Formats: sequence, C-alpha cells, structure tokens
Amino acid sequence: MSTRTTSRKDNIILFMTDQWRWDTLNDPGNPAKLPNLQAFREEAVGFRNAFTTVPLCTPARGSLFTGRLPHQNGTLDNVQGKAFYPHGKLHPDQKTYLERLQDDGYHLAFIGKWHLGDGTLLDRGIEDVTLSDGASTPLTEQGDVRIGEPRKSPWYGTITDGEPLDGIRVQEAIKLLPALAAADKPFCLVVSLHAPHFPHHVPARFVALYDDLPCDYKPDNWCEQFSETHKPLAQSRPWHPVHDTSHMSQKDWRRTAQHYWGFCSYIDDLFGSFRQAVSAAELDNNTVLAFTSDHGEMLGAHGWFDKGPFFYEEVMRIPMLIRTPANAGGTTRDNFVSLHHLLPTLIERAGGTMDAENSWFRCENDAAFYVYDAYQGRQFRFRGIRESRFKYAWSPHDIEELYDLHNDPGERINLAEDPAHATTRARLRQRLFDWMRREEDPLSGPGHHPPVGSYVDGRSREEQHCHPD
Repeated sequence: MSTRTTSRKDNIILFMTDQWRWDTLNDPGNPAKLPNLQAFREEAVGFRNAFTTVPLCTPARGSLFTGRLPHQNGTLDNVQGKAFYPHGKLHPDQKTYLERLQDDGYHLAFIGKWHLGDGTLLDRGIEDVTLSDGASTPLTEQGDVRIGEPRKSPWYGTITDGEPLDGIRVQEAIKLLPALAAADKPFCLVVSLHAPHFPHHVPARFVALYDDLPCDYKPDNWCEQFSETHKPLAQSRPWHPVHDTSHMSQKDWRRTAQHYWGFCSYIDDLFGSFRQAVSAAELDNNTVLAFTSDHGEMLGAHGWFDKGPFFYEEVMRIPMLIRTPANAGGTTRDNFVSLHHLLPTLIERAGGTMDAENSWFRCENDAAFYVYDAYQGRQFRFRGIRESRFKYAWSPHDIEELYDLHNDPGERINLAEDPAHATTRARLRQRLFDWMRREEDPLSGPGHHPPVGSYVDGRSREEQHCHPD
C-alpha cells in the first residue's frame, strides 16, 4: 500500500464542477440525491462557509488558478466559445498554480473545462490535457447523446441514449490514475466538468429520480422576475436572452429543477466511480482530494435562472469538501473561505509551502469578500462582504444592498436605506473599503464609472448582444 513519505509531497486531485449549488449538499431539506458525495463528506473536511470569488465562470476560474482577484489578473468577463470575448484568454503573464506546481516537480494533468482561453493550457507548457478547451481540439459540451425530450429554453433535455461528455471525461480520468500513481513524482490532476451548468442534458434514469417532485415546486424565494422593490438597476432586466424567464410556466420551472438535480445526481454517480478508482490505485494515503464548484445557480430564486450581476446566496455559496491523509474526516469548519485561496490550501495540505499563509486550515476569517465587474461585454461594478448574519453590496453606479440573513434568508428585503440598520451598513461599508484598498482595487478611489449594463466597446446598454449560432 502507498504511504506518505517525508521525501515526496502528496498528490493533489481537484474534482471540479460548474454551477453547483451549496444547498444540494448542506441543506438537509434539499431534494438532491447525492449518496456518493454524502459518503465522501464522512471522510473529508467540509467548509460550511465556502464562497466563490465572483459568480461567473471565467473570472472565478481565473481567480482560482492564479490566486488573484479579477482586477489583478485581468479576467473580468467570460471568454471563448460564444461569450462576448470569443478570443479572450487569461493573460500569459499571469502564471497559474498549475505551472508553479509543474516547476516544483509535479506532473500536471488536466481533463475537461478550462474556460480561460482555447488552447492556452498547451501554451502554458501543460501538455497532459484531455477533452478540454485548454487543448487544441474543438469541443461541444453535449457529447455523443440522443435527446428524447425536446430541448427547452435552452435549459433541459432528457438523454435517452449515449454518454454525455462529462461521463467520458471521468472515464478518462479513471484510466489515467494507475499510471499517475506508478510514476516517480507527485501529480496534480484536475477533473473539471461542465455539469450541472445548463443546458441540462441528463440521462433519463437520473431525471427519473425526481419524478416525485411536487407539481407546484418553486423555491421559497421565487417571485415574478423584476417584481421586487428596492433592488439595484442591475437586477431590473434580462441582460442576456438566457436570463429572460417571463415565458416560463410552472411546469417549466419544475422540469428545470428536476433536470438540474438530475444532473447533480449524474455527477454524483460519476464521482462515486472516480472515488473508488482513487482507492483502487492505492492513492488514499498520499493524495489530497477536493470536490467543489466555481459558483452556484439561481434555479428560480428571485425569478432568475443561471446567474447574473448580483451576490445572492444561491450563486455565491459553493460546496467544498477536502480529504487529506493527515486530517480526520467527517468534520466541519465554519471559518469563511474564498475560492481563490483553494489551491494554496491544497498545496499546503500536500506538504508544500506555496502561499501557505492563505491555507483555509490556518485562517479563522469571519467574512468573505465578493467582486463583479462585467458580463458578456456589459459593465457591472459591484463589491460585497458577507458575514455570518449580514451581507452588504456596494456599487459606484447603483444602489447599495444590505440583507439580514438570519431574519431574511431569501434576501428579499433590502435594508440599506433603513435607518435602524444605518450603523451596520456604515460598518460593513468601511470594512469592505478597507479590504478593497488592501487589494489595490481601483474602485476604492475616485474615477469615472460607466452606466450600469453599458458595453465596454461603447454601445448603449439598450442594445442586446446576440451570440452567433
């Protein structure tokens, strides 16, 4: 059996999903059926207060892999594919932890979604890349499947035949494990999946797990979209066609949720197979294994689908489980942690010293800080802080938000203008700006800020950007 030695650092495996909600694993009342991940909780350390840095794919991933905030690494908006910046990428001068690990003697293997520039993993000297936009092979996220239920809005469809691309990715990761385990140097393997990001194309047997979902299912904080008062202008309209939920019936909301959770259950099944393969390769005693997501999903909260320029719990809070050979599993930590410090945490747990002061096992933070800058070429400047009870969001060109999460967990009532909470608002604003100044955030000082939703190329916010087919 493999054992940890003082002469060799532990291996690192990051199993990463896209748009996975925190409550699926942490709220006992959530409908999600995740037996394999719940079993993994019993051998891992769970971080109850884990948050994304920014609720948007590319900026979140740029922060994760560089350890820097979007304004520091330049990834402010989504890139590649059908995003507004189809040829964008994380700037080559921004060295990632993957390259630093490679320089430190690790073998790097990356399978799946990169989303920081087509082909740029190869450009960075990471050559063991499989089924990824980070390599040179164009990909579709659907895989070789047959969709039985008509695609809707375009969010869901039931797969009646074939294997989705994520299933093929996990199969490739399982095949790779024995060779990685037998090599003469430690490895870092990233398995990065599309699911449960829409379109929710889900094998029929996992959709069927939720056939008993109530016919009138909607989240507790569902409302007609844009009907809430005292909300920022950024929440007043669909800035992208996928945000428009005005046509959705009760059946549409139920089927969307059913397919979303079915997607989560499908990935849970894949994770269970992968977890068994890690043990079969005799890696349990010398490998740090983490499960997480880049951000969450609204799934009807406040009438929204997907994500957007806001800091609601549904998109900000993420699942975070880390299993290490040295730490007893089945425990939970309550310190507040942010996605851009995940890799320093894994590296420190594996015996490295790279940015070890940011390890989540060393800190006792009582707050998380958030940022948002742009979406599909539109400009939205928001900064936020979340403590155990209160959440505060500020923008140089929109109204402030303040929520009491104890009394209003659905974040329906904005207390920013309530005189009874003026002291709390002032305290959180000061704490937020102190953090912004420490991070050399340009928004902490004076400057011109363009209108909410306006395009970086000067177009009016009234123009709707349409992706090419």
